[in-house]
Amino acid sequence: MIDQIIKRLNRLESQKSTWEDHWQEILDYVMPRKAEVTVDYERGQKRTEKLFDSTAIHANTLLAASLQGTLTSASLPWFHLRARNENLNNDRAVQVWLEDCRNRMLKAFNGSNFNTEVHEFYLDICSTGTACIETEETDTGFTFRTLHITEYFISEDRNGKIDTLFRKFEYTARQAMQKFGKDVLSDKIKEAFDNNPDKKFTFVHVVMPAKEYHGGYKTKLPYLSLYIEKDTKNLVKEGGYNEMPYLVTRWSKASGETYGRSPAYNALPDIKTLNKAVELGLKAWAKAIDPPLLVEDDGVIGRVKTSPAGLTVVRRDGAIKPLNTNARFDVSDMRENELRNAIKQAFFSDQLELQQGPQMTATEVQVRYELMQRLLGPTLGRFQTEFLNPLIERCFNILDRQGLLAPAPDSVAGSSIDIEYVGPLARSQRMEEATAVERLYEMAAQLAQVAPQIMDNIDHDAAIRSRAELLGVPKNIMRGIDEVQQQRQQQAEQQAQMQQMQQAQMAAQSVGQAAPAVQNAAEAMTDDDVAALQEMMGG
Repeated sequence: MIDQIIKRLNRLESQKSTWEDHWQEILDYVMPRKAEVTVDYERGQKRTEKLFDSTAIHANTLLAASLQGTLTSASLPWFHLRARNENLNNDRAVQVWLEDCRNRMLKAFNGSNFNTEVHEFYLDICSTGTACIETEETDTGFTFRTLHITEYFISEDRNGKIDTLFRKFEYTARQAMQKFGKDVLSDKIKEAFDNNPDKKFTFVHVVMPAKEYHGGYKTKLPYLSLYIEKDTKNLVKEGGYNEMPYLVTRWSKASGETYGRSPAYNALPDIKTLNKAVELGLKAWAKAIDPPLLVEDDGVIGRVKTSPAGLTVVRRDGAIKPLNTNARFDVSDMRENELRNAIKQAFFSDQLELQQGPQMTATEVQVRYELMQRLLGPTLGRFQTEFLNPLIERCFNILDRQGLLAPAPDSVAGSSIDIEYVGPLARSQRMEEATAVERLYEMAAQLAQVAPQIMDNIDHDAAIRSRAELLGVPKNIMRGIDEVQQQRQQQAEQQAQMQQMQQAQMAAQSVGQAAPAVQNAAEAMTDDDVAALQEMMGG
């Protein structure tokens, strides 16, 4: 089975080789610090010799930072947890528990290296179109590592989901000893550990569906994990995962292809043209500042000295004059600006950068988010399916297995939990509903001046809860439906008691006012009147 795994790795490497020239070219111009696909650089070596313009680098960085700030912000909650059963979402205990789980997860994300590694993830996917981040379980939560595009090889299932990943990487003998221990390593690595601990060896990490492995090792977990020494084919570690630990995401994907394509693919012709135009412009600029010279034949005695204060002896005036190249810098600048704008549009920079001038209003900011959402709609859908959903599911399960989440209410047992994204971009998708509610109330308020009963058509409780949900109001601020009904019932009972007390008080006052008149009438009655009254009352 190990031989079959190595053969499969070689086949995946061969399939991936057609992409490598593209990635090398893109990284040369867009992210040179990672431009090690077909070219090997020494550590610390300069990698910007080919670059004459950095527009693409800044555009890629801006797009990556914008995606991180709007999808997985470190300062704002970017997702909610909801029960799939809507009746449970109205349960106050369930609401509080789901929000507490979400808050603990966000705290765990911010307490790990997630924010630094996910930024590299966004840079990769915006440049090469494919990015992979590893989610590894630790004793106190989880940790992350973004892999270089050359480090992993992927395979899809029949639904287009990446369920198999081969990772080829290097460990020094010392690192291998720390990771796997001495007993399982080959004699070759053991010898290197004693004599040259910094010598590097190639390892392969395979994660695949456990049911597809036909070797001797079996696991009850859905995904099988194998670490192999590539040269010796020595299996050094076996294990399994409850969830896929490697999250691979594509910006966009052509039918039949496994790896993705990015905005850099579309902008690459403009990027290369701009880079060449700037190079030629710099040469023309240098000629204009320090122009070449026309020297008359036999008109100069000795050599022409162009250094400051240099003396050149000539036979006659005009023996030396500059060569005018008539370079059109205005045409060059105009064309370069057009190319820069085209590159920025490819990376959506024209929508991400703040416009110069007065500060934008809240409405303008919202419109900007809505426009960005429409432009990135298909990409955001793929991000949620291939990255965000698996990320949250795995991290939730890790914390749950480690007992770092609060006990769930009994009513949640067996119920599915869904993820709802509430970042700025996700919220902008639903702000049309909030705007519609506000416009409805504005129209109803105007009509209510003529017909007050028209407000009866609006369920005010449902409207305020919908508005609060769209705004991302914390659940612990909003009262539950049962609590609101109980509070209203108590208020109704208190009002009824107050009305009874007022009625009793008014009755007592009436009796008190009638008492003197009764007493005067009694004193005015004669003996005959008393006898007649007694006879009427039956003696």
